[in-house]
Amino acid sequence: MSRSTPKPAPAGQTMTRTLLLLILLTAAVPVLGRWIQGDFARWLSNALILLASAWLLWNVDKGSVLAWRVTTGLSIITGVLALLVGLIAGQEGTWGGWVVVVVGLIFMGCGLLLVGLPDVRAYLDTRWASWRRGKR
Repeated sequence: MSRSTPKPAPAGQTMTRTLLLLILLTAAVPVLGRWIQGDFARWLSNALILLASAWLLWNVDKGSVLAWRVTTGLSIITGVLALLVGLIAGQEGTWGGWVVVVVGLIFMGCGLLLVGLPDVRAYLDTRWASWRRGKR
């Protein structure tokens, strides 16, 4: 009897990739905005951070459990920190603080959805199984 790789659920695949893309876009938009405005002060470090983020999220989709743990942990921690900083800045009456609050909620939400949605977990379970078979 041969072992076949179970086909991932399309809903879980779509939702997982959407969440991963949303995390990447939420991190990339401020950097790209500064670049569009001509601010290239730390372009090399920002570019390397964006490339490392894309590589990490790509590994989550490939099936790396470690990449998933790092991604969910960083998303939730970054979201909480952004939320707190945004609330403090928002008390000064600036709208930028409230934008940071929304960004923090997006990061936290994506991290929690990667952990808690059954379709996402089913998709990632199939990816993890194939990742483990590929490593042997």
